[in-house]
Amino acid sequence: MAAALGALAPAWGQGPGAPPAPGAPPVVQADAPGRWIRGESEHFIVYSDRSEALVRRYVTMLEDFDAILRRLHGKTDAETPRKLPLYLLSSSRELRRVIPNADERLQGLYMTSVEDIFVLAIRDDSNQYDRNNGDDTVLHEYTHHFMMQYFPDAYPGWMVEGLAEYYKTIDLQMKRARIGDFSRGRARSLLDDKWLPMSDILSKRATQFDRDDALTFYAQSWLLTHYIWSDRERRKKLQDYLELVRDHQDPMASWTKLYGQDSAALEKALRGYMKSLPVLDIPREPPKPQIAFTRLPAGADDLILEIQRLKSGVARAEAPALLAKFQEIAAKRPSEFYSRLALARAEIDLGDRAKGEAILKTLLDERPSDLEALQVMAYSRLETARRMARTPADRDKAKAVYADAATYLGRAHKIDDDNYLTLYGYAETKSMDREPSQNTLNVVFRAATIAPQNPAIRTNAARLFIRAKQYALARELLEPVAGNPHGGPQARRAAQLLSTLEGKADGEALKPSTAAAASGEGDKDAPGG
Repeated sequence: MAAALGALAPAWGQGPGAPPAPGAPPVVQADAPGRWIRGESEHFIVYSDRSEALVRRYVTMLEDFDAILRRLHGKTDAETPRKLPLYLLSSSRELRRVIPNADERLQGLYMTSVEDIFVLAIRDDSNQYDRNNGDDTVLHEYTHHFMMQYFPDAYPGWMVEGLAEYYKTIDLQMKRARIGDFSRGRARSLLDDKWLPMSDILSKRATQFDRDDALTFYAQSWLLTHYIWSDRERRKKLQDYLELVRDHQDPMASWTKLYGQDSAALEKALRGYMKSLPVLDIPREPPKPQIAFTRLPAGADDLILEIQRLKSGVARAEAPALLAKFQEIAAKRPSEFYSRLALARAEIDLGDRAKGEAILKTLLDERPSDLEALQVMAYSRLETARRMARTPADRDKAKAVYADAATYLGRAHKIDDDNYLTLYGYAETKSMDREPSQNTLNVVFRAATIAPQNPAIRTNAARLFIRAKQYALARELLEPVAGNPHGGPQARRAAQLLSTLEGKADGEALKPSTAAAASGEGDKDAPGG
């Protein structure tokens, strides 16, 4: 892997995207600082427009929670290939700058797109009865993020949600951490509501229930996970149970086979169990993380959240108004690098791609080693090449544009040689190759390892392995996506791809129609598709 990655920069070579010839660099004035603060620790990057003290407390809490998860799951020394960005918000109004239709009750959101994986969180210190100060949503979502990073696999919906619910109520005290306490809302569901059949809990996902039943599903999933996690023998049987379910055995029948309980008996056991929930006490010393603080440019005051909205995708009807906002705000700071880069993004995504790329070329003349500008330019070129590749007459032109994108990615790779966006983009520059090289496969697999939470990257990496007839690795990449309880269309697409590989051994040829479907022909989300 190291050799393959080390070979990237010379393989990309020089071209239109190459840096300017050596000489006196232009004098670039630093952007004036604004309100937003960036606090970076070993595993997190937290952005906020509030006090440095608040950011410090929040980062410390996140590092503390991460350390507990690592300790409990044997990952204390595991690599952290990418720090998780988190945007600490003060209100629903700020949340709606990223998610315009966000519900007033929403306290946070975990978001994935090809360009970014990040968390939005409203910090609420008003609830004196909440040990986590309103951070339950963040801790729930971070548990998902952690499990996908270090234990990617296809898990049943109850376990995915139950584990996140189990850990989110952690009480981080000075000399110990307490795990296993109940959430008031989940307890209310269990005490006041009619329970769902345990056969439904074992076999369905939260999205298959209406809103009220979904709340009950979360509560019963939490209790079931608590029931298993608190007992060594029950936990020991879990792996065998998961193997049966992954082998398409009936979930309830598999449970009965291993645990000796049918649906009614399991419900009775859980109702009895919740009367005296055991809590896990872990003595420890809380971490004292090193946190580096920087203040973002003034343009971030107006645009930092709108940039995250761009990364997440903008509905066509909303594009003109959002583009006008970027143009208006950037005009207030015509010399600021940050605002011009934000405007370039907006023009590329929502307006005039050529205008956006022209802005980027000016910015890269000023700062040839700006990683973000290089990546935005590379991905704009990739999109142009992708569109050209759909027309047979333009395929030669597409190859030239892919090569142009590769030069920008080569420059980005020299700045950060283990960045998933750069590596994934490089693999896409090779999407017109008849067969992916082993170097391309190594690189795209590394991208998926750095960002395993990203379903599009995992799925498209799997497509390359399918083209190379390496089906075992393709399955490894696809199964967590197909098993994601909130995966939606991407989960269904991954499940369809898995079905095309059923019974196929590495090296075995697929039928032409099956191979075309697996390669992503006609799929707009596939490279070159």
